[in-house]
Amino acid sequence: MVNRLRLQVLVAIVGLVAIAIALAYFFLVITPVQEPAPGGTYIEGVVVDTTAGVTLNPLYAPTNSLSQDVTTLLFSGLTRSVSQPKSSDPGQTIVPDLADRWTVSADGRSWEFHLRSDARWQDGMPITARDVVYTIGLLKSADFRGERSRAAIWQDVEVSRLGDYSIRFQLSQPNPAFLSYTTLGLLPAHKLDGKAKPEELGSNSLEFNQAPVGNGPYELAPGGLASDGITLIANPLYFGKKPFLDKVWFRFYPSGNAALSALQANQIDGVSQVTADELKRRDALKNVTSVTAPRSLNTFLFLNLQRQALFGQKEVRQAFDYAIDKTALVDKNLTGQATVSYSPILSSSWAYKPDINHYGYDPTRAKKLLDDAGWKIVRNGVRERNGQQLVFELLIDNSPDRQNVANAITENLKAIDVQVYLRVAGSRQDFENALNSSTYDVALFTNQGIPNDPDPYFSWHSNYAQAGNNHLNYANWKSDQADQLMEKARQTNDQAQRRDLYAQWQTLWADELPSIPLYCTTYNYLVSNRVYGVDPQDFKVINLPSDRLQDIGSRYIFFNTKFSS
Repeated sequence: MVNRLRLQVLVAIVGLVAIAIALAYFFLVITPVQEPAPGGTYIEGVVVDTTAGVTLNPLYAPTNSLSQDVTTLLFSGLTRSVSQPKSSDPGQTIVPDLADRWTVSADGRSWEFHLRSDARWQDGMPITARDVVYTIGLLKSADFRGERSRAAIWQDVEVSRLGDYSIRFQLSQPNPAFLSYTTLGLLPAHKLDGKAKPEELGSNSLEFNQAPVGNGPYELAPGGLASDGITLIANPLYFGKKPFLDKVWFRFYPSGNAALSALQANQIDGVSQVTADELKRRDALKNVTSVTAPRSLNTFLFLNLQRQALFGQKEVRQAFDYAIDKTALVDKNLTGQATVSYSPILSSSWAYKPDINHYGYDPTRAKKLLDDAGWKIVRNGVRERNGQQLVFELLIDNSPDRQNVANAITENLKAIDVQVYLRVAGSRQDFENALNSSTYDVALFTNQGIPNDPDPYFSWHSNYAQAGNNHLNYANWKSDQADQLMEKARQTNDQAQRRDLYAQWQTLWADELPSIPLYCTTYNYLVSNRVYGVDPQDFKVINLPSDRLQDIGSRYIFFNTKFSS
């Protein structure tokens, strides 16, 4: 009996050991795999008090950050912009969207796009070349009331249908950067053509702008435009890969700190943008991923070169650059959430010239340049030359952060005996009107919405130095040599040749210094670790705040666990 009991115990022990060995082998060899599962709601906190001003129309959305965020998910373009693979150069690249392929002629002037035949509008109607012709026609219209820089590039482009699903763009001159502009969201011709005038399309009173019919991965939920936020639901007719998330809710908060408190309390899953001061709270937040990337925003002091008596000598312009302590500007006034800028081409671009002349902070040298150029201190501590005093107005918009930066610049210039008076525009429209009409001396302005391609043509070519609707060269800089370099860079698709031409152009620009480059800001936002599929390294540069949502189709909250060997 005892021997039999011992045998049973021995068998049990051997069995347990076998099971343990089998389990150990299983966990060593078999790997658990997490697979995304559909469902769930992503809630993002945005700082806004109301939906007033929100226009869910992709042609007018760039004037409002929230509108841009929402329309990015509601509307698709012929192409879309995505981050480069991790092993590639910084920046973004263009990939197919509504167009599944395209070709460009040998001379670079003719672009043909073929649309997907399976793409549908939210109401089930097919997306065709007619929608493309209608959308571009609005941008070309003299009555278009949206962002002028976006419309300007289409003015000399002829659009023609080659069939229901084929379209041709005929450019007046080659433009390798053209593909970057085809990401704009299309509008449904069957809903708007003949029913709304171009000048009416930006109005919130237009029903379409509050209840749009889109073609993107999401659509506006019933009653989705509410006082506390905007709710989107997955579009069942979306032509692309269906997103995992069922809903996306942009929830409104009166301040960044209020949104951060909601994130800390697990009431939301992310905060759309975090300022430098608010970022200090980041360490107190648990299970949160920070995403930080350079913005494609380049802030300048635009000098109106029509004021020849003041700014006609490049030595004067160079003296201003030496006089401004840009590092202190970034550290103190922007609390380190920016990088010093030295060129109109972003440092994240393949075309950037890293050894461009960095003037640096040197007020002593700045004074000598002014002295040698004939600007002497005659009376009252103000410099004068040929009866002209070196006194001017600095135009800024009415935002508080602009005033702080402008005050710091004013103090820097005062230290080299240059008198500057601040001129605060009453409204954003007043500010833009002054730029467009060149009725300013110097303006503190940020070039934004810079495309993936570094082409500086629209901002710095002489063709755009005339006041009016196409006035984008706010410095009014005219240089035959600079124009020729920019034009040659548009004659080829060879990136190496273009890089060399843009390097020459940047060298010339830095010597002539038609304006003073100041800084490029960074972009910060937070996402809860409850949300999977977010990789901070995917965001190498943010062209627009809405770029943070370019990975929305890959984000997920639920998942299934499987085991594989």
